[in-house]
Amino acid sequence: MRVGLTFSEKIKQELTQNKYSNQAQKAILYSFLVNSLTIKLNEKGVTWEVKSQFNFIVRFISNIFSELFDVNKKIMYSNIKHLNNKRDYLLSINGNFDQIVNDLGIYAKPIDVIKTDAQMKGVLVGAFLSGGSVSSVNNRRYHLELRSNNISYLLFIQTILNKFNISIALLQRRKSYILYIKKSYDISDFLKLIGANNCMLEFEDQKISRDLYTQIHRLNNLDISNIKKSSAAGNKQIQKINQIIDTDVFKKQSNKFKIFCQIRLKNPDASLNEISKIFLNDYNIKIQRTSVNHLVNKLMNL
Repeated sequence: MRVGLTFSEKIKQELTQNKYSNQAQKAILYSFLVNSLTIKLNEKGVTWEVKSQFNFIVRFISNIFSELFDVNKKIMYSNIKHLNNKRDYLLSINGNFDQIVNDLGIYAKPIDVIKTDAQMKGVLVGAFLSGGSVSSVNNRRYHLELRSNNISYLLFIQTILNKFNISIALLQRRKSYILYIKKSYDISDFLKLIGANNCMLEFEDQKISRDLYTQIHRLNNLDISNIKKSSAAGNKQIQKINQIIDTDVFKKQSNKFKIFCQIRLKNPDASLNEISKIFLNDYNIKIQRTSVNHLVNKLMNL
């Protein structure tokens, strides 16, 4: 793959490099044309045009046309646009359009044309190539969308995805409609379904790494918080010990209580568990954390 591609572009490039059956190719072409075909009428007759910002997509669609139909083709491109530093690639088609329309079922009801799983997956490939995008793998907010001006087309795609148990929502944005997925596991399932397996693995790797980093960060924050709490509690206990250590009240306390006070004075930041271990290691006294906590409460109430 070329260096510098966005994640969406990597997916599209991978899709154009896959091998497809004749049935799947027809479904891809059907879907791509329904979503992006422009019909031009001039003095020479009718011409079909499809446009993309990616040369590899236009050539992929051009190759499918060549494999399925006897057509005349021409690929052109525009000057580079200053806004996005990209150019448009245009595929111009002339041929027996009646045969192509009938063979692909472009004007028929989708449910009468697209029936098998291979055809449905082909429709999804065509939809992503013509109007799909995914947020960067480094983005913490997951988002995949399929865009079209044809709401009936998107509703049919929504039906297909529901069949494969992928949740997807529909919204209108200005003059176009968008199907979008927000859940990471649904995005992974979608990428696997359309055959973008390498990109799916990259997406999963980044997700696992990000989740692991988040978990470690949370644990570190929790550790820091616990240390701060232990330190604050220890300082309060030391202040209390210093107040009572020379009094008769302190002298009347049990041996365990006096040992606890000694340990706390020497270990101001120690947790209750750590104090329990010091009891055992330094004084050969086995004492549970709950018992240490009882000594703390006794100290603070004196």
